[in-house]
Amino acid sequence: MDNRRFHEIDVLKCVGILTVVYMHSMSTSFDVSNFLCILLRDIFRFAVPGLFFGAGFLFNKNDVSTGQIIKKKMIRILPPYIFCSLCIQFLNLPGLNFTLENLDAKQLIFNLVFGDTLKIYYFIFVLFYLYVFSLFLRLVPDKWVLVIWGVSFLLILFFVKKVNFQGYSFFLLFRHPFIHLFSYITGWVFFLYYEKVTFIFKKHFTAIIFTGIILEIVILAFTRMHGRYFCAFPILAQCHIYICITLLLILGIKTVKYQKTIRYFSNYSYGIYLLHFPIVSSCQRLYPEIAAGYSFPYSLVSWFVGVSISICIIVAIKKITGRYSVHLVGC
Repeated sequence: MDNRRFHEIDVLKCVGILTVVYMHSMSTSFDVSNFLCILLRDIFRFAVPGLFFGAGFLFNKNDVSTGQIIKKKMIRILPPYIFCSLCIQFLNLPGLNFTLENLDAKQLIFNLVFGDTLKIYYFIFVLFYLYVFSLFLRLVPDKWVLVIWGVSFLLILFFVKKVNFQGYSFFLLFRHPFIHLFSYITGWVFFLYYEKVTFIFKKHFTAIIFTGIILEIVILAFTRMHGRYFCAFPILAQCHIYICITLLLILGIKTVKYQKTIRYFSNYSYGIYLLHFPIVSSCQRLYPEIAAGYSFPYSLVSWFVGVSISICIIVAIKKITGRYSVHLVGC
């Protein structure tokens, strides 16, 4: 089953990466009070967990050796990340955590190791240590994977409810394993029980879709009451994330519409992730309003430019370097 193409995972990756770019195209303020901006940020919370879900699902479980996996993942993840990080850093592009004027060799190495050249590169750091963990997880019997999955569920509930992010810097918070482990292992478990789960999804398609939509409406309405939002309801936020992931999976399983377009964005998702942030940040500098509030037209333009130019760069590099482009932009 490892060599199959899974349309539902392509849907998840496609929607996930396009949503991530739009989230980065919205207001640059963390304290924006615009209702629509807060609502969209909350709705789009599923995007990064969805990408980790896809990564867990697609990790090679049994068919190849550990050495082959290490070689494949190292080539797939690290060279494009290092290449893009160094290019963005030495071109001194917008969005950097440290501009070239404030950078020394020690900080450069630190940024590369911990995914901090751009603030969004924490994703690669987390993905890398999840892959390392997977080298051991693939040796574990399936029933014990379920136990680990259950433990990861308890850990994320404990973390978001009890710890509630107090006292954590964004640097530590974005890289904390309790936040990302559950979505990754959920994708892994979905792969292990793929036939059984998809059978249930197909058999009860209408009921699951209807129930998911109703739950989403209730959760979003309840968390908007009295001017509050998901930060005040961390458990409901997690429910929202996995309802959205489930709905996207079911839609991907049930329909094959727009398959070519969806697969295109899915194949380019890693390259878009690596490239889009400086483009979006450059676009945002044209709109001072974004720093304080939210504008749908401005953010839509920023999103479109970010996605389009990222794809143009990927296509150009593929044309110039051929098969070596996978080492430069991951595609």
